[in-house]
Amino acid sequence: MSSINPIQSASIRERAQRPDYSAQALAAIIRIPLAKDPAELLDKLMHATEAIGASASVYTAAIPEDGNEPSCLCLFACHPAFAQEQSSRSLLLKHPWFRFARTHTTPGTDHQIHLQHEADVAAIDLARKYGFKSCLIVPTPAGANLDRLEMLCLGSERDDDFEGSEARVVRALARSLAAELHDWLTSYLRRQLRESARLQERDLDLLALEWQGLGTKEISMRTGMSVASVDSRFQRINARLKCASRSASAKRAAAYGLLEPT
Repeated sequence: MSSINPIQSASIRERAQRPDYSAQALAAIIRIPLAKDPAELLDKLMHATEAIGASASVYTAAIPEDGNEPSCLCLFACHPAFAQEQSSRSLLLKHPWFRFARTHTTPGTDHQIHLQHEADVAAIDLARKYGFKSCLIVPTPAGANLDRLEMLCLGSERDDDFEGSEARVVRALARSLAAELHDWLTSYLRRQLRESARLQERDLDLLALEWQGLGTKEISMRTGMSVASVDSRFQRINARLKCASRSASAKRAAAYGLLEPT
């Protein structure tokens, strides 16, 4: 995979002043939901990144797992060498970008990143080498009480390309792109987990009631199931979701979007 835009003919802020800029960028962004799998999603992310005028982008999501390291999905719409070198150094979840995303709810630029140690400096230097001389980080929290976190980072070959009032339209487009990526991922994760765990509608109903904080007796009254049946069904659900407890199963189901209305 080659770099998306190794030589930017114009800055992103200059491109944003063109009359057709927003329309072309949005046309690429709204194609994100059409992706059939992660490979096609990456292709559409590359096109959206180019339409916005960025030289590179990275999208990553961390999904909590019961007692284990979180599952991580990473899409590198940039030079392949960046993905290889970054992976060989450390997990992207430990990158200063992702640390920013964990502690902020609104987008920020590279000027707002606090470098805490030498590894942070090295990570930023590596990113600058591959199209992220300046960057815009868009955190995408999944919701209250969920540890799932997503981040979109757009990069430019030019310094300070996301600063100033001229970049407001770019920030708006970046938020739209992050939202479409989040929606696609939620749908994909929901489908994958439900199929792999062979969960039925009654299972999801029980998990939703557990997520609301109801106890066994309350769930029994709500569903008409006996207390023994509720406990037995949760044991099966826990086994299929590979979780140690029903609360952990409910948390995993919520993080994967299974408890949201479709």
